[in-house]
Amino acid sequence: MRWGSPGKVPILALHGWLDNAASFSCLGPLLVNADFVAIDLPGHGYSDHRHVGNHYHFIDYIPVVLEAIKELGWARCLLLGHSLGAAIATFVAAVEPDRIYGLFLIDGLGPHSEPIGNAPGRLKRSIRKFNSFPKSTTATYPNIEVMIEARHQAGQLSKRAAELLVARNTIKVNNRFRWRTDPRLLFPSPQYMIEEEVLSFLRAIEAPVALGIASDGFLKGRQETEGRINAFLEIDVIELTGNHHVHLDDPQLVARAINHFIATVDR
Repeated sequence: MRWGSPGKVPILALHGWLDNAASFSCLGPLLVNADFVAIDLPGHGYSDHRHVGNHYHFIDYIPVVLEAIKELGWARCLLLGHSLGAAIATFVAAVEPDRIYGLFLIDGLGPHSEPIGNAPGRLKRSIRKFNSFPKSTTATYPNIEVMIEARHQAGQLSKRAAELLVARNTIKVNNRFRWRTDPRLLFPSPQYMIEEEVLSFLRAIEAPVALGIASDGFLKGRQETEGRINAFLEIDVIELTGNHHVHLDDPQLVARAINHFIATVDR
């Protein structure tokens, strides 16, 4: 999905887990002086599913984003990420600093971490889930309204936001509907980093960063949030009144912050 005009400030938007590019459909038209592109990450929205036997590891999203930047013909760009997309954006900026001149993060600040002692149990659960996964899934719904309600009830998501995301994440099969999303995205990750590893990536980011923390979102109250903020060389923290999907529920609020960031960041 694309808004704005080629030749303006290039911005690549990365959505959250189980969301899709429509996550930015309210925000995109409000950005000023931008060439704004939102992609569907692998397994989400209209993107292809990975081949049988492949996984959706966090680290594998980084080359996907770099390939998208290359295909768009951009030498450098600003990354905008929400939740999982924000985590991906931080790692892209850490490993390819010459390609990224700014990060705007919405209620996301690096990937999940856990103590090293949890690693054996996590890998065991992941392998067992992968090996027990059926070759095909048949869960269907009588109409899209049921799916919208299910998405609405699943988390901090308004009914309107759920409608936008579900519209890009359903497919009709024999007069019923099913999710486009690859169900393997629900598998437990085989491995998390320890917190010090995450911090090492955040410390490596050279680009200026703006972090929008939703007042009723996921970052508030997490014990690692303060340490991660302090790891950045340059970061502006903005409180956004709203929930985890504040960019869908109050796009004007978020657009004002992003437009200010676009105008002040040095390209």
